[in-house]
Amino acid sequence: MNIKEIISPIQKQLAEFEIAFNKRLHSNIPLAEKVVRYVADKKGKRLRPMLVFLTAEMHGESNEITSASSLVIELLHTATLIHDDVVDDSTLRRGSPTVNNLWSSKISILVGDFLFSKTLTSMVDLKSMEALSILSDAANKITEGELLQLDNDYLNGLNESVYFDLISKKTASLFSASCQLGTLSVTDDKIAMKKMNLFGENLGIAFQITDDLLDYTGNESKLGKPTGNDIRENKITLPLIFSLSKAENKVRDFILSKFGNGDIQDKDVDYIINFARDYGGVDYSTQTAITFADRAFQILTTYSSSQAQNSLKQLVQFSINRDN
Repeated sequence: MNIKEIISPIQKQLAEFEIAFNKRLHSNIPLAEKVVRYVADKKGKRLRPMLVFLTAEMHGESNEITSASSLVIELLHTATLIHDDVVDDSTLRRGSPTVNNLWSSKISILVGDFLFSKTLTSMVDLKSMEALSILSDAANKITEGELLQLDNDYLNGLNESVYFDLISKKTASLFSASCQLGTLSVTDDKIAMKKMNLFGENLGIAFQITDDLLDYTGNESKLGKPTGNDIRENKITLPLIFSLSKAENKVRDFILSKFGNGDIQDKDVDYIINFARDYGGVDYSTQTAITFADRAFQILTTYSSSQAQNSLKQLVQFSINRDN
């Protein structure tokens, strides 16, 4: 199972998307053009456009509105990533230096704003108030997620409930919006929209838990960043949240003190990774990701067999079995 296999029914649409996306990023301001070209060259898996096209194909036949939806969702996603790296003081993304690392936080924020403005102007092409409502709701949730993360750090109330609320807002909301927009571009079936809302939500949560797990279990060369990177950035995710809830007070306080120091060494990272494994956090998170992936998969079984449905099923499996 690989991405090439998954995208086989929508290769043409994705190729056209890449051309249109690069055109949409253009700026007459040299600095902005330089930065956005750098961002465009470091493209990820294009999961959200994939979801737009595959859900459209599962419900009908993709069209100009589907293509417009894929552009809007990826512009919004890219803008949020740039801002997210500033908030988190991240130095690497997808194995390459972040915009704030190469240039500055000021430039990152302004380029992120530039992409948000591109998102807003592109939303006109969707010609649908419902589509605008879906996108504005997703943007609102993503912003709430960032604020929630800042308000619930390692010493201030971060627990499993807050974690799920956080990843639902920051990650799953855009997965859900992608699935809804793809569906809406070909049908006004309200039941289908509800199904795809839930499908995207469950897939997004499964994907993010797996992403957080890879920080504890991944291969550095395949990840494109060091394992334990979240720990170095003082991020406490599900493997550690669960393990801390099972640990003795003395051990728990010792680990939290490492985050409180703000200077986590490599030996501390190794200790925390082993702690999460020994106290069941890795196993628990793995099973939890599988549970959410199963929920997404079951929604797909209510549809007739098709190339798009099969690709979405594969994408669900990929979301929890990937190594980067």
